[in-house]
This record gives sequence, structure tokens and C-alpha cells, in this order.
Amino acid sequence: MFGFDLWQKWHCYFPFQEAAARRAVAPPVLTPEPRIAELCRRLDPKGLRILELGSMEGAHSYMLESLGAREVLAVEGRKDNFLRSLIIKNAFSLDKCRFLLGDFKEVLGGLEGGFDLCLALGVLYHLENPAETVYRIGELSASFFVWSHYATPDYPATAEARVSHASKSYRGKFVLEDTEHYTSGLSPRSFWLFEDQLLALINDAGFKHIDVVAKERHEHGPAITLFASR
Repeated sequence: MFGFDLWQKWHCYFPFQEAAARRAVAPPVLTPEPRIAELCRRLDPKGLRILELGSMEGAHSYMLESLGAREVLAVEGRKDNFLRSLIIKNAFSLDKCRFLLGDFKEVLGGLEGGFDLCLALGVLYHLENPAETVYRIGELSASFFVWSHYATPDYPATAEARVSHASKSYRGKFVLEDTEHYTSGLSPRSFWLFEDQLLALINDAGFKHIDVVAKERHEHGPAITLFASR
């Protein structure tokens, strides 16, 4: 009845079959996935105003509300993912979460600051110029939690290039995006920063304290998790 069966495949796990029963009793609690658990070791979401970029189906928003966030403003660029997140909001009575549909560049430009945390998991490497977005996040939020792929001299197999913002440039590599895929970016190409350039960009955006939580050899390329604050 909530509309789960409008899509045959969901990217995230939700206890759909329990939705009606749980909704009548208490808000559901989903055990945090490892990255959210790592975040909670560094910053308690309880009472925080959180901006989430690339919210997909709303799984992380769901978790953050369950963990006590005061507000979660989630931005998603793909229509089907956005509609799925509205189903989740309705099914689990997520009254602390608001979901917006749109391109980050446009949406972030219209927001006021005052966020305690910006969550960007699986987002930055899908942007054609991640520097623009990271600088804007620096104007909006006091802390920043990131999971992202990064470039190395050997991967991806494209030439080194640069992107610029605020009179500074950052090195990395452009990558072609499959814009039809539900996890891809909205532009036909994206920019993967080199690891040191990603850290330099986040520092330049105003986050002077950067904690590298983990690095991994992901199946789709090298990846890093980090928590940054002012």
C-alpha cells in the first residue's frame, strides 16, 4: 500500500514487510551500516541539523533520523531515487527528513547555512567539478563526512587534467559517466581528484581538521572515507 512494489529492485535494504506493523508502534531502527557507524564514533547525530547529498532512496536519512538527528535535508538528482525516498518517508513516518529533487549546484546555491554536518557518501567523484560543490559545502556546514573514489597515476586510465574554482586548481582525471544508470552522476563526465588534491580541496574549503578514517581497494577504484571539521 505504500508503493514499494512500484519498483522491482531497490538498491538499499528496508524491512518493507514490517512497515505497517512498525509504523503503528514506534519509529523503525535500522542498524547503521559501517560508514554511518564510523561517523557516529566521531560525531553524535543526535540533535544535529544535517545536509545529505546524493540521498538515493533515503536509507542514510532514515538511519540519521533513527539516531536522533533534529533535521535531515536530503538532496537527490535522480527522479526515480527521489520518488523512492518519498515512499520511505511515508512508510516510516520520517518527520525529521525532507527530500529535495535537483542538481547540487542549483539546490546548494539556494540554501542558507547553519548545518552541523554535510554527508556526501558516493557523491564527489560523480561531479564534473567537485571543487565548486566542496567550496559551497564549506559555506553551509560545520563538518563534512565523505566517502569517495579518487584517482591514482594508473587509475582511471585517462590523462591527468585540472578543475578550478576560487582561483585555485586541483589535479585529477576525467571519467565518462553512464548517465542512464541509477547510481551515476547527472553529467556525461565526472572528475576524480588525486587523493592529496581531495584533501587540499577540503582544507581550502575551510575544513582544517581532516581525519582519514579508512582507505580501501574498492572494486570500482581506490576509495577513501574521511571526517573533516573546522
